[in-house]
Amino acid sequence: MENIRIFCEGVSDQRFLRDFIFLNYDIEISDKQLKKNEIIHNLGGWTNLKNLKNKITEELFEFTSLIFLDADDEKTAEKAGKEKTEKFIDDLMLEWNWKNYDKYIFPNNIEEKGEVEDFFEKIINKENSDIFDCWNSFEKCLLDKNKSYMIPAKKSKVYLYHEALIENKDNCKDSGRDFKDSKLWDLDCENNLYLKNLKEFLDKYLKVN
Repeated sequence: MENIRIFCEGVSDQRFLRDFIFLNYDIEISDKQLKKNEIIHNLGGWTNLKNLKNKITEELFEFTSLIFLDADDEKTAEKAGKEKTEKFIDDLMLEWNWKNYDKYIFPNNIEEKGEVEDFFEKIINKENSDIFDCWNSFEKCLLDKNKSYMIPAKKSKVYLYHEALIENKDNCKDSGRDFKDSKLWDLDCENNLYLKNLKEFLDKYLKVN
């Protein structure tokens, strides 16, 4: 990681990228380094990228900045969709006169809409897929009641997935998740388009094992 620094929207993205990089490139990033935003920077929301001109173009000028944002949709963000998200990043970097960057848009750098939670749903251990089947039935039940119930956010769906499988509830939180846990996650890049696309992107900047 000598030549890059990563910027992502939140803690769950940050922890996933840390674990994915360790499994595929044998590069360790400690919890302490995560909390201090030393290598993988948690933006605390996509809009905060606008506030990092000095960090990216001055403090970290010798690094290539890899920017990971959600595509989102019209319900969740004003930059709805992959195309608008890419334009947001490109316009910002043009404003800063900065060319040393690259971008990856969740869920798979192809789909026009979605977020990192959609990506997480695609990389679960398939033995646990019935948990999401139950969640989908729950959502359908709310809609069928026709009482203007709100459908819970996708973050709640991922939290429930953890709660159904992990005894230590602290590890269900974004800050406690372990994406190396094969009981919960299947990070086989060869058979998963979502993981394969991500690895091909990172392969451009990190040495493959």
